Amino acid sequence: MPRPSLLGSMEPLDALCHHFNVVKTFYTSGDPLPKYIDMPITRDAHMPSHALALYQSTTTSSIQPLIVPIDADMYNNGFRVDDLIPPVAPGSASPVPFVHPNSGLLTVTLPLVPISLPHIASIPLLLLFGLGLETQTNFLALHLLPPQVISEFPNSAEMARQMSLLAEEEFQRRVRYNQGMWKNVLALGVQDTKIVELVQTAWNVTAEARRFRQFR
Repeated sequence: MPRPSLLGSMEPLDALCHHFNVVKTFYTSGDPLPKYIDMPITRDAHMPSHALALYQSTTTSSIQPLIVPIDADMYNNGFRVDDLIPPVAPGSASPVPFVHPNSGLLTVTLPLVPISLPHIASIPLLLLFGLGLETQTNFLALHLLPPQVISEFPNSAEMARQMSLLAEEEFQRRVRYNQGMWKNVLALGVQDTKIVELVQTAWNVTAEARRFRQFR
């Protein structure tokens, strides 16, 4: 029996932090990115090994990065592009929680790895499934396509027609998100073929819906 999904009640980044027992952390300093970052923890269990500082490849580096926790071993098992996270030196200890002297909070210090990717907003969702933290792909589908579109599966033409009926603002938002998610899948080389096929289907339906709207 699959474990309950956190995506029914949490946004993807919150769910990702919850799985790794850390508090969502922001880097707002104008200083150059440090090599390490402190993340408060919610409990001493299943710690991340690294934090990623995500930059959108189409914007300038002056934009503040999105900080996400990650486990290097889980990442290397779930994605083919495995040179993004520097290998840990042999004999290196795992991050150990400590009481931060300023905040008094239980905290873990993680190596911070800057990465540029096509679409930052969809990365937390992709990591949840690519790392195997979330396994119920219906929640992935619901983040990509509206229920009325999913209900027409596997009739891709009717799925696209239903998608084309969305209000302009929502439609454009889903075009950006689904296209970005598909670019991220290709950029990182997701191993799980079910995830790849689901995201590809969502993007194909979205692209076809855009074509429908052009010929109204």
